[in-house]
Amino acid sequence: MWWKSIAERIPLIGMTSQAQDLQSALIRKAFFYLKNSIIGNQTSIMKIPITSFFALFLCVTVLAQNNFDTVSIRPVKVTDQIYMLKGSGGNIGVMIGKDGTIMIDDQFAPLSNKINGAIKTLDPGEIRFLINTHLHGDHSGGNENFKRMGVTVVAHDDVRARMSKETVNKTTNQVTPPRDADALPVVTFADKLNFHLNDEDIELIHFDPAHTDGDVVVHFKKANVYHMGDMFVTYGYPFIDFSNGGSISGFISTLDKVLAMMDEKTKIIPGHGEVSSKADIKIFRDRLADIRDQVSAALKKGKKPEDISSLPIATKYDAEWGKSFVKGKDFVLTIAEELKVSTAK
Repeated sequence: MWWKSIAERIPLIGMTSQAQDLQSALIRKAFFYLKNSIIGNQTSIMKIPITSFFALFLCVTVLAQNNFDTVSIRPVKVTDQIYMLKGSGGNIGVMIGKDGTIMIDDQFAPLSNKINGAIKTLDPGEIRFLINTHLHGDHSGGNENFKRMGVTVVAHDDVRARMSKETVNKTTNQVTPPRDADALPVVTFADKLNFHLNDEDIELIHFDPAHTDGDVVVHFKKANVYHMGDMFVTYGYPFIDFSNGGSISGFISTLDKVLAMMDEKTKIIPGHGEVSSKADIKIFRDRLADIRDQVSAALKKGKKPEDISSLPIATKYDAEWGKSFVKGKDFVLTIAEELKVSTAK
């Protein structure tokens, strides 16, 4: 098939054996994802826009070709106790202090020793807790390694549930195996969980299905700092994982609820990107709501999702947001498909 022939031509020059193994795994995962669905197993690969395929394929290829030996973990100071670590994958949050260290997300497994080392330069104390903002591997790929270091992994109930079971796609009968037992969170919660460490009150909140159905916002209440996971990113159009319970309307309602808790002095660690403000999240939220509402109006007029994607709904955002792996017209199409399915239920 045409997509297999493309995969066979991906260069492996200059990659370590570990990176090559990772590339192969990611390619299989990407093609599995594309063949299955981008909206809750509703769309076949023949219906996926070719621009979506190549955009996601390029993202996966760049990631897979990354030689983790060359990745550096860079701390960014947010407050005296809270840092953001940048490397390869989702942003890591770290809070240090006399009661031990809490980290939020852990990127990819091959980076665990580097991440641990970078944290120890901030504070040599024990890493006590690791919070997963959601299940995706660029945020939870190092769970096994940190658990073996004695760190307690914490996440939403749905994260453990999805990680721990084999899933079978009803359309293709393809199987996704469960994560290794050491990757699974050992402390889970449904709506809210609190930590009281280092003279700080830390609130873990699950609002609505957004990026996935297991998203967690981490709120450092005294410091007025939030880690948003992939419920807020600065690279452009967000990826909403409908196959893992994500929802555009839940995404927007979650942002509304978080915005109501914030003020102009709030500092925000995004899932990907740079430290941001409440104003940044407000702009992000308003754009998503604008796109959702325009798509919904077009559906009510009887337009088909594939026709809606050609409308200039997201055109005004493309200059800023269209540089990432999710393109405007493809984002519009996925929203249209999701809203069509949800209104039909």
